[in-house]
Amino acid sequence: MKKIYKSLLFAVIAVVPFLTSCKDDNDSNPTLSIPSSFVLNTPGLASSNVYDLPNGSVNFTTSQPDYGGWPAAVVYAVQVSLTGTDGTWTELGTTSTSASMVKADGDEMNTAVLNAYRAANDDNDPEGAIPVFVRLRAFLSNNTEGLGEVFSNAVTIKVMAYEPPVELSLPTSIYVCGNSIADAWSTWKPVPLIWTKTGQFYTMIYNNGDGFKWGNKPQDWFGYDMIDEFDNQVDGMEISADGDGNIVFSKPGWYVLKFVTAIEGKKVKYTLTVSEGKACAIGAAVDGGSWSGVEMTPPDSKDGDWTFSDFTGSGELRAYIVVPGVDWWQTEFTVLNGNGDLVWRDAEHNSDSNWKDDVGDEYSVTVGPGKTLHVNFDRNTGYVE
Repeated sequence: MKKIYKSLLFAVIAVVPFLTSCKDDNDSNPTLSIPSSFVLNTPGLASSNVYDLPNGSVNFTTSQPDYGGWPAAVVYAVQVSLTGTDGTWTELGTTSTSASMVKADGDEMNTAVLNAYRAANDDNDPEGAIPVFVRLRAFLSNNTEGLGEVFSNAVTIKVMAYEPPVELSLPTSIYVCGNSIADAWSTWKPVPLIWTKTGQFYTMIYNNGDGFKWGNKPQDWFGYDMIDEFDNQVDGMEISADGDGNIVFSKPGWYVLKFVTAIEGKKVKYTLTVSEGKACAIGAAVDGGSWSGVEMTPPDSKDGDWTFSDFTGSGELRAYIVVPGVDWWQTEFTVLNGNGDLVWRDAEHNSDSNWKDDVGDEYSVTVGPGKTLHVNFDRNTGYVE
């Protein structure tokens, strides 16, 4: 049965050209007929094809609804449903104005299908291909009240709907927090990047036979089970997890942590190398300028300072943490203004020739006979006296 809209000239003048109904009735107003439906064609490959929704789109063709012979400007919106029943249709945001090519956006359809499937299946995702009903809603353009609204028949296609994987990248930061790290379970100590080693990090901590956690940012609270592989290079020391999932070392002492990250498949893999805590001074003021590195003296507890007094000549302080498989200059540090925070060598502070010329006066510390370097690796501060 047709619905007839009289005196439509001003309502549709923006969307259809004015036409007279016939030569002998020029004074009559145009009329708009609303059909009961219109034809949506099943895609030619629908029976044998599975559409991978996040990786593309689905194209449909249709026949323009017959509005009584009007050359109307029609908008087509795509609707999807898992059952094809009333009240289950979800309309996609992207519309088309061409009956010869109605494109259903793959990402929009994927989101709609996933949301509907999860709502009906206890928040689970579909496994494999699933059938989806598709229909079109047609209406006249420049209209917000459904003028000329009519629905097509429904067709069925098979789709693969899933959460697209996030593009992985290596982490740019790591932090550690623990009972024996600075302020217990409060301080998230930043772990510097190894200079020139993407995705590799190092630090020195004291562990009192208790646990610590780590993360890519403060408050991540990652534990033992988030490390894919442990490389324990400390004789007589065991690494385990406690009841809270903390990483626990079996005996107290100073330790160097080296985090190495790598992308394997669809995840970031973390390897933690643990070695005995060692730090050295090196350079023109040490060991006759041999550049071979001489070890600093560690304290007995986390509250004491690492010290070095064996300067044999005068020169700029060069010092580093000993990290397995890494050259000294990749873990080098200095003391800001000779009494303050430790500054690690990185892209911003690259002391390729020396700290004074390459980075600045405030990063250059002069040492020599009679001088002592003090370093607190628990809080990453130091001074020279």
